Amino acid sequence: MKTNVWFILGPHSLTSERIESINLDLSEKHGMMEIKRFYGSEFDPELFINEITEASLFFEYKIVIVHQMEEIDKKTWENVIFPFLEKIPENIFVIFEGISIKVKTGDYTVEHLEEEENLRKKIFKKSWKKRLNAKDIYEVSQFLKMYPYEFASVIGVIEKYLQNLFLSKAISEQAFLEKIKNLSDIDFKLKSGRIPNEPGWEVLLLNLLDISC
Repeated sequence: MKTNVWFILGPHSLTSERIESINLDLSEKHGMMEIKRFYGSEFDPELFINEITEASLFFEYKIVIVHQMEEIDKKTWENVIFPFLEKIPENIFVIFEGISIKVKTGDYTVEHLEEEENLRKKIFKKSWKKRLNAKDIYEVSQFLKMYPYEFASVIGVIEKYLQNLFLSKAISEQAFLEKIKNLSDIDFKLKSGRIPNEPGWEVLLLNLLDISC
């Protein structure tokens, strides 16, 4: 799977913030880059391909952003864009953004951005689930990428989830106390920088909650 391609779904106010964040991260890593923009309402596949295949005159790296991807027809996605994405060089970064997409993205990761309050409620409801799974941890991960200051709240959600498991007798008291201790240890190590934000803490949480990937 290509790591230099992004699909970002959501309202423009949120996708624009996410694109700016990606641009900043890439600029910090690679220096100044050329940025080119396309719009789905007037998307020209030939110009898109030419822009990616032609080297920049002044920069080693290039970001190509496609706005309004919901306006691009299914045929163009299947016959032009997806076959071509597999061939793009590592120094080209492509970002698609919009409110929807007309085809399945296959192995490409799609970031679904929601209004913060709605997303927070969705995450907090997980404390009442009978069993969390790998998808739940992935959604928590995406939430924290957008709102890293919410990590303490997420730890609280996991703690509440463990309490509910214990009260419903799904785990023993000994197992509950051990998991709470391990959760506190994860929290401390992450805050002190002893484990990376990702994927370190995700793997630890999966192990803590006895979840298989």
